[in-house]
Amino acid sequence: MVGRRSLTLVLTAAAALAAPTATASAETPPGELEVRLGEATCHDLSPLTATFPWLSTFFPGDLSASPLVRYEIRRAADGLAPFAVTVDGERRAIGMVGRGGLVSAQVPLTNEKATEVVVTSGGQVLANRTYHARC
Repeated sequence: MVGRRSLTLVLTAAAALAAPTATASAETPPGELEVRLGEATCHDLSPLTATFPWLSTFFPGDLSASPLVRYEIRRAADGLAPFAVTVDGERRAIGMVGRGGLVSAQVPLTNEKATEVVVTSGGQVLANRTYHARC
């Protein structure tokens, strides 16, 4: 009888230890994302901030000639993968993309200064590029 209880206890403990491992291995690796960083382009955002004044908190300074860069993130594998976009170390975008999904957006850059854009997923750097925009 003691042997049966010991065996039950050991099997229960083994199942409890195996459960987190099974959950972790069921997640899809974040590195299966395709990231494309475009070229820096200049845009006149002053009409937008005149209509929506709160946008000036995201686009500081003179907005008549603001540099922006478009990024695209695609996923072909099953499951969801998180991503984050940082500009000079400041997080500007976060999200998740699933199979067949496409995220396409723009982030503002600093005018006339070297600006680093980094796209990460699960702690892994997927894209890193420094822009020298002059508008």
